[in-house]
Amino acid sequence: MLHGSQGCTAFGKVFFVRHFREPIPLQTTAMDQVSAVMEANDNVVEGLKTLCEKSAPDLIGVPTTGLVETQGADIRMAVREFRTQYPRFDATPVVAVLTPDFAAAVKALIEDLVPEASAAGTQPGRRPRQVIVLVGSALTPGDLEHLKDLIEAFDLRPLVLPDLSDALDGHLTGDDFSPLTIGGTPVGELSTLGDARATLVVGESMVAAADALHGRTGVPDHRFAHLMGLDAVDALVAILAEIAGRSVPVRLERLERLERQRAQLQDAMLDCHFALGMARLAIAADADLLAAFSQLLAGVGAETVAAVAPASKQGSREVPFILLSLGALQENRGSILGPEFGFLCLAPRRGLDPCYRGCGSPPPAGGAGSRG
Repeated sequence: MLHGSQGCTAFGKVFFVRHFREPIPLQTTAMDQVSAVMEANDNVVEGLKTLCEKSAPDLIGVPTTGLVETQGADIRMAVREFRTQYPRFDATPVVAVLTPDFAAAVKALIEDLVPEASAAGTQPGRRPRQVIVLVGSALTPGDLEHLKDLIEAFDLRPLVLPDLSDALDGHLTGDDFSPLTIGGTPVGELSTLGDARATLVVGESMVAAADALHGRTGVPDHRFAHLMGLDAVDALVAILAEIAGRSVPVRLERLERLERQRAQLQDAMLDCHFALGMARLAIAADADLLAAFSQLLAGVGAETVAAVAPASKQGSREVPFILLSLGALQENRGSILGPEFGFLCLAPRRGLDPCYRGCGSPPPAGGAGSRG
């Protein structure tokens, strides 16, 4: 349930639906001009009450929007008021998140729902096959499905946070419509995270969440900037072999498939080298994806000479660029699309089209890409 105006929720929902091509159930506190000026805690309380009564969800997330952040509302106080007024819904977890940049949700989930090891009596390694996987937004549902399949090949049981692989993977269900998000990791599993054997952290954006999880559970973690390219995937397979205590997957046919997929990637990189070797590229993406694409393209001989990231994060700072701009792509279009540069630009299509129109030229057919 987004805490903000109806327009804030509708705007975000449109982009989610366009991107995933799936129905996205989002609720709103429907702030108006009066509650924006005075107070909107009653909107949060009544919205949570309505959700609990009509849908009985396992978990409710309440992220803020730009309107609420500008107002300076105390979202956690509103949740406490809801608990006081409606104690019959105490069994439904509610995670309130201050999200001016929508980047702190996983950390808030861990801090609210994962118990301290001393209080829960958990012990790292008690479940020797359980592996926690913290993933950022750079991984698509298809990526997560493949990652879980790879982990299971080593006879390990992955618990992914957040898990979109069976929620937004494009499959039909028996229901015509669901007011709640389907799939995902069960809420009850969060209390067992402290018994896991290890944690895999994918993306620099997950560092704060990984630190919070390690501090609460003591489970050792292995951190990856991304999972693109030979070096990154080889490192992942080596870590999985170490955690599982076996050098190869359980089934021989899975090992053969992994070896064949690696050989296919090598062949594809060799083929791409003839087209992309010495190519000069500009990339507009979130920090995690920016670092991943830059290193993947460097593996085929390309050079990233300019980049646009929405904010300065560790992932973007570790990649060398001739030009790094922070902010929106359209605000920096002159920096990366100027004719004096003469390179291809890799960016989401919907963001790239208006930039090329602003520069007076259409986007190249092969120069604009969209991931996921």
